[in-house]
Amino acid sequence: MKKEDHLHEPDSSDKIKETVQVMKQKDPRKILIAGIGNKIMRDDGFGPRVIELLSSIELPGNIDLKDYGTSGIYAAFDLGDYNIAIFIDSMNIEGRSGELKIVEIDREKILGDDLRIAEFSLHEAGLEALLKLSKAIGTLPSRIILVGCIPKDISLSLELSEEVEQAAHDAVKIILDMIMNSR
Repeated sequence: MKKEDHLHEPDSSDKIKETVQVMKQKDPRKILIAGIGNKIMRDDGFGPRVIELLSSIELPGNIDLKDYGTSGIYAAFDLGDYNIAIFIDSMNIEGRSGELKIVEIDREKILGDDLRIAEFSLHEAGLEALLKLSKAIGTLPSRIILVGCIPKDISLSLELSEEVEQAAHDAVKIILDMIMNSR
């Protein structure tokens, strides 16, 4: 590819704008994108950072962004308003720092012993308890997705590590594509 050809390729911000325009077409689904994490614990702030990045994009009215911080259990009462809930959080699993994982949670396993969110979420009790409470009170959406990132450092700091900051930007693109392609 010649250098001049590269100048005519759309950059990622153009791709995001194009994706959002397609999403703004009539979509009856209500979608919650919920960030979970502690902003002052460096890479644990991944979820809130993704919400911050998404909030700079003009999204369709059927998509709500919420930063639940470390009090995600309160989302159980909000979930009944949505068809799809996408939770964004740091994940405590093996892999390289900044690696993204997407997990679709099986609604049928939520009250049983098969739900294993505690094996990979840094907020295991919070997210697992949230989903079990939501199912028990009848507010569980039809689709639940977890977009997680493997942290590098969970020490006291307001800044994400370089790897997790890049992952936050990548997660924005993945989430927008996921929503657009699940129509």
